[in-house]
Amino acid sequence: MTPAQLTALRDSLPAFTGVGLVPAALPDYCRYYGLDFHSRLPGVHHRIGTVDAGRHRLAVQRWEQRDATAELLLVHGYFDHAGLYGKLIEFGLWQRCNVTIFDLPGHGLSSGEPAVIGEFAEYALAVRNVLAALPRRADRPLWVMAQSTGCAALVEYARHDPWPFAAAVLLAPLLRPRGWKTGRVLHTLVRPFRTSLKRKFVSNSADRAFLDFVRRDPLQSQRLQLAWVGALKRWLDGLPLADLGVGPALVVQGDADRTVDWQYNVQAYCRLFPGSRVQMLAGAGHQLANESQDIRREYLSVVSAEAGAAGVPVAAAQAWQPGQGPDISGG
Repeated sequence: MTPAQLTALRDSLPAFTGVGLVPAALPDYCRYYGLDFHSRLPGVHHRIGTVDAGRHRLAVQRWEQRDATAELLLVHGYFDHAGLYGKLIEFGLWQRCNVTIFDLPGHGLSSGEPAVIGEFAEYALAVRNVLAALPRRADRPLWVMAQSTGCAALVEYARHDPWPFAAAVLLAPLLRPRGWKTGRVLHTLVRPFRTSLKRKFVSNSADRAFLDFVRRDPLQSQRLQLAWVGALKRWLDGLPLADLGVGPALVVQGDADRTVDWQYNVQAYCRLFPGSRVQMLAGAGHQLANESQDIRREYLSVVSAEAGAAGVPVAAAQAWQPGQGPDISGG
């Protein structure tokens, strides 16, 4: 898709809670990003629309299916967007869940300056308002999977709101980026003179097709925004590493992650979510939502078991295998 087509789609999105209008560019978007599950999986219905969150209009997508037994919310990471999470969306559908994902402010089809946030509280507000817009049923437990910055959004949400999730899965969770001590100093020195730095596309996954696709993805920001780094600094400075009071989580972390300071972060998240189980993945990079098929198979079987143990009526892990549907092709 072209940037112009994506802008037209963004501008034509209806309200998420309104009548299910289908924007003209939506089929092309779904095919391009491999999100056309409604045409590939029987009984799956797709809807898209916007939810207001302060100064932002968030693009929210939801896949509903007959006989769903649970609700799954996905929260993506920095530089990501819903279009890159087809593998986890498909996993959730095969687990008999209705699946919802939204683009964080400044990402994907949501409004905002690309990859910029004023304060991390805006991420928590986004989670809060999306949850408020979702149809809920008492017999469908809600659980959540988040990647990197999405995990930080959940932490900030948990500090101020009742925790609605029966189970939480945190993939490569962000607190400190790798090299954070040096990065803080450089940010202070550079910030008066520049607002952003050229982004370096790193090999954060063993899935070469995914890495190639990201480099040509028209929804990718090409700049690392120093305002985002400043917001992270302020958030970390004000974050007590103490029990959030929401119970344990499943923390999934690769030992080849070169994006975050995972040795520090894993321990810190276990303080925020006492009793958490940590699943280490040998050779896995940061982009766990789009790691190789073997790595995804390894950790998603654990995810299924953990969700089931928490009372979420998901399908047996054996019911799903990565690759049953097409991955992103960029076609």
